[in-house]
Amino acid sequence: MSDPKLIAVDIVALVEDQANGSPIVVLHDRQGNRLLPIWIGDPEARAIAVALNKMRMPRPLTHKLLIHVIEALDGKLSRVVVDRLKNHTYFASLYVQTAAKTVAVDARPSDAIALALEARIPIFVAKQVMDEAGQQNPFPGIAMRQEKREFKEEDLVKLKELLEKAREREQKAGGE
Repeated sequence: MSDPKLIAVDIVALVEDQANGSPIVVLHDRQGNRLLPIWIGDPEARAIAVALNKMRMPRPLTHKLLIHVIEALDGKLSRVVVDRLKNHTYFASLYVQTAAKTVAVDARPSDAIALALEARIPIFVAKQVMDEAGQQNPFPGIAMRQEKREFKEEDLVKLKELLEKAREREQKAGGE
């Protein structure tokens, strides 16, 4: 996939906003070294955490169930894209391939991310969204891939500042 309007991202953190206890998933733009924090709900944070940790449940959770349904209908989830930002709310699309066509299905970014992790498919962010809401990585010297991160105390302070700025932007937007 080499669409210049799409930026491949990795999930580098699933953290809690200390001010209000809300979960935040942090996406990393490998090319531009930018971070995109997205506030999500508790159930979606749990689904993302289960998928990130490759935990197997005795019964399929909703995201795994949806993948099974897509596959049972001879489809395949090919990618997810955080593709819009409207009134300070993120939107995403799931791309489902069938023999005849590829269908884009509207989704919340948190659900799309959980599905991408379960299906082991790429996650993208529209360049326009990253340009509008992405923030420079405050840890330029640290590899952001999950297995290579080594944060020092001062790095955690920088992350807290970055998230605080993003939260302030979200709150300011909510008041408009």
